[in-house]
Amino acid sequence: MDPEIEELKELVRQNITLSQETNNIVHGMRNAARWSHLFRTVWIVAILVVSGAAYLYFAPYLNQIIDLYNQARGTLEQLHALGGQASNAVQNFTPGQ
Repeated sequence: MDPEIEELKELVRQNITLSQETNNIVHGMRNAARWSHLFRTVWIVAILVVSGAAYLYFAPYLNQIIDLYNQARGTLEQLHALGGQASNAVQNFTPGQ
């Protein structure tokens, strides 16, 4: 046979081999992308579940803290009002009466 035809046949064989290798690599990349998507989804769901469970667990404690804060704020407002009344009493006080 003609040497050019043999050379073309060899180039076609190499091209087929290279195409098969490339195809295997692309399939591997696609599988890796699928696994990555799956694990990312599982990770996000796990974060959401843990966050929800933490909220449900700590909600009573947070409500107690909020109630304590509101009570302290009310007490401070009462003290501020008493301080204003005391200030008015001192200003209106005239000695000797």
